[in-house]
Amino acid sequence: MTDKNNKRLFKVAPLATAIAASLFTVNASAVEWHGYARSGIGMSDNGDQQCINKQAVGRLGNECETYAELDLQQELFNRDGKTFKVETMLSYKSNQDGDYEALNSEDDEIALRQMNVQAKGVLGFAPEATLWAGKRYYQRHDIHHLDLFYWDVSGPGAGIEGIDAGAGKFSAAWTRGYGNINILDFRYSGIQVGASSLEVGLDLAKPRLTDAQKDAGAADDLSTLFTAELSTPIMDGFNKIVFQYGTEGYASPMRNFGGGQWNGTLDKGGKGFRLIDWGVVKPSANIELSYAAMYGVFEDDDMNDDSSFYSISARPAYKWSDYMRTYLEVGYFAADDDGVDSQLDKITIAQAWSAGPSFWARPEIRVFASYINDGEGTPFEGGEDSVLNFGVQMEAWW
Repeated sequence: MTDKNNKRLFKVAPLATAIAASLFTVNASAVEWHGYARSGIGMSDNGDQQCINKQAVGRLGNECETYAELDLQQELFNRDGKTFKVETMLSYKSNQDGDYEALNSEDDEIALRQMNVQAKGVLGFAPEATLWAGKRYYQRHDIHHLDLFYWDVSGPGAGIEGIDAGAGKFSAAWTRGYGNINILDFRYSGIQVGASSLEVGLDLAKPRLTDAQKDAGAADDLSTLFTAELSTPIMDGFNKIVFQYGTEGYASPMRNFGGGQWNGTLDKGGKGFRLIDWGVVKPSANIELSYAAMYGVFEDDDMNDDSSFYSISARPAYKWSDYMRTYLEVGYFAADDDGVDSQLDKITIAQAWSAGPSFWARPEIRVFASYINDGEGTPFEGGEDSVLNFGVQMEAWW
């Protein structure tokens, strides 16, 4: 071993000792392990299983990858009503091609999704609020059966959430989804409107340009996204009505299935809105239903580019017992993108075994058959306009 390596060793040793000591002094039972995973095997009537646009027509029988998120959380301090918690999460994805899949190829990847600290009770003016900083999944709103996150500004950031403010709670955050786009996110939630609950939010996104980008004439207009969501309990479940209006870089996501992230494909001159009605209900003791309907419009006067879309989907489940159920998922999507039409429909039937009677009960194992048809194009293997998939999939969260 060289002198240089010896010096490195002596520098690292105290740090390693401190980390090891802290690990052994922490109560292991206090470590929280959370996660999500899906994986399986599939084939089609024309080769491998083929998947397309699950946010438009539904994800059941329309997911071709292994994907997982592994999350660890630890409360490191709890004294006098003040707590500090650290959280970290890794995600990984592979194409389910075979036994050994290295997570360093173009199609297989591993990613750092969360690394943050959350402190509660430390703000004198709002002891009920949480102060946080780091990389975080931040107050995401999604439709599960579509795997659609329609309001999501996650990423590195900092903020304060859950400040008691009159009829609701106020939260503010500074995040960055990608590149040099900074987002200010303001939300006011928990406003009671009869039996319903209202949440409203405003996102402001603006690129932070370098001198070279300014010299090249890159646009840095302020983009705005307004969101209002009304949640109502119905039929042992809930219904949510969502309205979103976006300008500039927030306009383009309104014409499809974007979330709360700024879209650089259009950073000036645009406006758009989106309406969503979705929910999960229980019409009878043995039937549960997840459903969604969406309509979006986008306009760009400068580019003379107008488009619109609508989508409708549903996943009813019939429970034969507390542990076995049958799913039927149907979806239809149509769009007019500046005179170019697109259309997609899907129907899936699946037999599933779940860890309990609830629609949300997981883990779950499903055997499925899924038919997907493109009414305007030929996107599938061999230039076909439709595909029939078969397979088995597991899904779990904990």
